[in-house]
Amino acid sequence: MDFHSLLILMVIVYSAGKIFRYFHLPVLFGELLGGIIAGPVLLGLVQPGDEIIKVIAELGIFFLMLHSGLETDPRDLMKSFKSSTLVALGGVILPFGLGYFVTRYFGYDVMTSAFVAMGVSITAIALCVRLFKDYGLTKTKAFHVAMGAAMVDDIVSLIMFSVIIGIVETGGFEPVALGILLVKVVLFFAVIMWAGFKLAKHLNRLIYSGNRGFTVTLIIALIIGLLAEAIGLHIIIGAFLAGLFIREEIIDSKAFHKIEDRVYGMAYFFFGPVFFASLAFHLDFTIFIEDPWYLVALIVVSVVGKLFGCGLIARFLKLSKWESLAVGIGMNSRGAVELIIASIGISLGIINETIFSALVIMAFVTTLMSILMMKPVAKHLTLKGKAKDKLASVLHR
Repeated sequence: MDFHSLLILMVIVYSAGKIFRYFHLPVLFGELLGGIIAGPVLLGLVQPGDEIIKVIAELGIFFLMLHSGLETDPRDLMKSFKSSTLVALGGVILPFGLGYFVTRYFGYDVMTSAFVAMGVSITAIALCVRLFKDYGLTKTKAFHVAMGAAMVDDIVSLIMFSVIIGIVETGGFEPVALGILLVKVVLFFAVIMWAGFKLAKHLNRLIYSGNRGFTVTLIIALIIGLLAEAIGLHIIIGAFLAGLFIREEIIDSKAFHKIEDRVYGMAYFFFGPVFFASLAFHLDFTIFIEDPWYLVALIVVSVVGKLFGCGLIARFLKLSKWESLAVGIGMNSRGAVELIIASIGISLGIINETIFSALVIMAFVTTLMSILMMKPVAKHLTLKGKAKDKLASVLHR
């Protein structure tokens, strides 16, 4: 294997990521820029067919999804389950419908339209959390609702992804076969979640046996991933669900943070950056010339779908106007999971490079919009919170 290309890619990706971090923008988009610069789009220093890049990129998908599962706490899902589920469904159904009909309107087939619709429905949990943290809104009701909704959103999106992959592999849309597939997917999620709650209490002894917690975590993720593949799903589903097994209250706080830190390091400092950079090899910027109106329409329905789909439900649940807007803006962020799924879509031939490019550009634009839109909303909520605290202090006296 030639490691020169890996070194070149890592240096360029690291530098681009530092620039984006300096401007308080999501680093993963800096990593995409690094791939654009190093790959065939600009300098051609790294080729898409490079074997070592392909292997590391595949591992990047695995570790990114495993970490996504680790940071999804099932207990948080239960705390605001009803309100978060309603907001999540609003944030999935409306963007999915709008994305599907817009893509169909521009002449794409049913399966491509469904895949794009799923892509615009996904929320990036990590970016959503970062948005609320950066603006000091983690103690607001909007934050708790948005976090629960983002988690449910990811699970629903992964179920839809499994169904679409199943339809592609069976070669057609048959109602009975679709029903069986849907039941199989839901049962798999339910059984793994149930087993996670029932068997997780035995993990403490297993993980402390020889202090090999990280190794045991990888073994569990691979086993569940291979089980997922055995029933026709994708290995990333297993990696995500495996993360739900490893919970802080089960295996001890110190052990959990050690495992989470190692997975995070593998996902976001080595394998992940190479994966995101490799995505840029498939970007086709001719969409700005050949189909610019589709790109504009996709971005518009993505933003409208999340803001209204999540915001209106939050308002219905008695959140204030500004809190509801904060929920909608937070849920409008896209990132790692959406790009992972898009990469699998292009590898399976469900979408072409033009559609892939539209999804990547949409993810960048909607996330940037969320960062800019949250600032005035956060300012209003912060002032309102200070006024409430002052009033409470006066009344307490």
